[in-house]
Amino acid sequence: MRDQALSRGPSQFGGRVRALRVAVALTQAELAERSGISERTVSDLERGLRHSVYASTARQLAAALGIGADDLAEFLRTAGGASGSAASIGGATAGLPRPITPILGRRAELAAIRRLIRRHDVRLVTVLGPGGIGKTRLAVEVAHSDGAEFEAGRYFVDLSRFEDPSQVRPAIGIAFGVQPDSADLLMAIANRVSTGHSLLVLDTFEHLAPAASVVAELLAACPTLTVIVTSRAPLQLRGEQQVRLEPLRINGPEAPAVSLFLERAHAARPQLHIDAAGLQLVRDICSAIDAVPLAIELAAARVRHMSLSELASQLESPLGPLVGGTIDLPVRQQTMRGAIDWSCRLLAAEARTLLLTLSVFRGGCSRSDVDGIAGAQGSDALLDPLSALVDASLVIHETTASGESRFRMLDVTRKYASEQAAAAGELDGLRSRHARHFCGAAERAESESRGSDQRRWYEALLIDEPNFRAALAWAMGAGEGELALRMAGSLWMFWRWAGLFAEGRRWLEAALAAGSAAPLLVRLQGMWGAGWLAYHQAEYRRTTELGREMLHLLDSTPLETAADKRLWPRNALTLLGSAALADGDTVAAIAALEEAQRLGEEIGPGWHAATSLLNLGTALLYSGRAAEASDHFRRSIVAYESVGDQYFLARALIQLGYAALATSARGDAEAAITRAIQMVATSSAEWGLAEGLEAVATLRSSDHPRKAVILAGAAERIRERISMRPHPADRSINERHLRSAQARMGEADYERARQAGRNLSPEDAISLALGYSGARTDPIVN
Repeated sequence: MRDQALSRGPSQFGGRVRALRVAVALTQAELAERSGISERTVSDLERGLRHSVYASTARQLAAALGIGADDLAEFLRTAGGASGSAASIGGATAGLPRPITPILGRRAELAAIRRLIRRHDVRLVTVLGPGGIGKTRLAVEVAHSDGAEFEAGRYFVDLSRFEDPSQVRPAIGIAFGVQPDSADLLMAIANRVSTGHSLLVLDTFEHLAPAASVVAELLAACPTLTVIVTSRAPLQLRGEQQVRLEPLRINGPEAPAVSLFLERAHAARPQLHIDAAGLQLVRDICSAIDAVPLAIELAAARVRHMSLSELASQLESPLGPLVGGTIDLPVRQQTMRGAIDWSCRLLAAEARTLLLTLSVFRGGCSRSDVDGIAGAQGSDALLDPLSALVDASLVIHETTASGESRFRMLDVTRKYASEQAAAAGELDGLRSRHARHFCGAAERAESESRGSDQRRWYEALLIDEPNFRAALAWAMGAGEGELALRMAGSLWMFWRWAGLFAEGRRWLEAALAAGSAAPLLVRLQGMWGAGWLAYHQAEYRRTTELGREMLHLLDSTPLETAADKRLWPRNALTLLGSAALADGDTVAAIAALEEAQRLGEEIGPGWHAATSLLNLGTALLYSGRAAEASDHFRRSIVAYESVGDQYFLARALIQLGYAALATSARGDAEAAITRAIQMVATSSAEWGLAEGLEAVATLRSSDHPRKAVILAGAAERIRERISMRPHPADRSINERHLRSAQARMGEADYERARQAGRNLSPEDAISLALGYSGARTDPIVN
């Protein structure tokens, strides 16, 4: 991976930094010193190991390089890299889509909204209009165009994937990087945006109208926050400024409706030639579909298969509302439904059937997902109808970073297809197949999540997180408790990796209650996962309860295989021993974990045996038996290297480092913790990153106390965001060393360093940790 990164060479931004640095005769070290950033960051940019930086870092570089006001905006724009996700003129851009086509015909509305949000007395702007009118596109354009106005960040929340108003508050928290079940979510968000003005876009609000009070509370708590809402109906809040979008103009200067049609038509059929008569046909077509942008795009896509005159003739009859549509809906909404209905009537039967099938996916799907639910596994039977849906702009084809094809629908199209599936009596069956398909995917991933390919599996689960959420919700609502428990029990390690401790635990506890009649192994797996998620949230009593319940079930119901007879008692004892250790009962902890380790050895080499060694070693270290603990940690390291689990290998190395510190073997501690931080630097698991930062802080508390406290503060912030508490044994070691640093620094300096760490980005925390861990090689920092 490192060789691949080096072979790509510097990005556009990295190359520009190097050219400007050379032009002013600065070395990398001198530029780093002038800009107040690390020399490693400058080096990584210029060598292509990093392709973007945060906006604050870009501004520091600009000042050090002497970039004038005329060139600053362009310099800051390129600092965000090709994806635009890391930096922008306006700081963070969490979740903000980056359009790939220009906006057409909304110049007046764009200017109006920009004027409104720049007024100090306007905090809430609602962009109103029917489905498909372009509300989202306009809001995104405003957010991108006003980056400099909102230096503290711009945030985007797609509410179309949620169906319950109660989900709005946690969704906003997640967008701001705040744990959604925080005790005072609004206060946490207010602290997050207190450094300057910020902008939040809440997209597709109409179906969540009862949650309007959340917006009011958010605005009251965050005086520097401005909110743009897109909705089909006003929020009816005080101070709300409404901007209503009308259909695009068909005649007059620029004729944006015609321009949009021509752009999309030429994209679908590049050789298309349109003369004066053709332009009139285009106007007629746009008029027939009320010049609604999405309807125009759907119509324009048909020029791939028919002439303009044929297309116009298809629209001679009035486009009525969809079957079952209510007459009190706006006319344009009825026409929008009619446009989609008409577009679907042009499809072959196989494509129409597939459209209904795709309506059950959330956040998109892969080709194998489509095959699995449509019942055509391993065949090419769906290729033609799927291609037809993409051609008709009813389905969007995208490519992931790994090169995999993904397919998704616009929300308005998905809702239409879902209504059609319900009317045909097929929706429940589709949802059932969807849930069972993703249950199978979760179970396959669970068995692969402890090996060398674990990161790929975790990232595959992450991209389908909306599908798992929808599948779990359907299973719970449909009374499929066993299915829900199988799925949730298979996802607990993913939830830990993704930092979704609170959400994962809620699903598991609900599934355990709903799946009380599930087979023994299904219930044991669910209890095992719920016990660990509770443990990571410091709910040790619940961990103990689940461990005891597992043993009770094992006593009353015999298991069939020899492997299971060892594995599940081992798992139950592991929960009990870990909880006892957290409560300070080292005698009970060691007794339980010794028995778990014995069973692990009987199971044979592998992940469970390695983890039993790690757990027992942690208990021995905590009880003052560091030499014995070191032996267990070394054996677990060898075992993790054998199975390829990088995440737990890093944790074992950290524990070995702590044991070395306890025996004053500082060189051994340095080697182990250095290797661990290099590993977590390339990982996307935030819990592992928090543990790695804490380990370097502990290591460096004696020789670099301020840096140690900064790193501890950064780890503290990460743990708060993912709602994960440190292991009590680790915490006792970390705190003991940090108290030493605090005594040397003084209370005031200590608190300043801690707050500096809490404000540090994960990227900068990693760079700082690598620089003070003794690392000799430059890892790729993602």
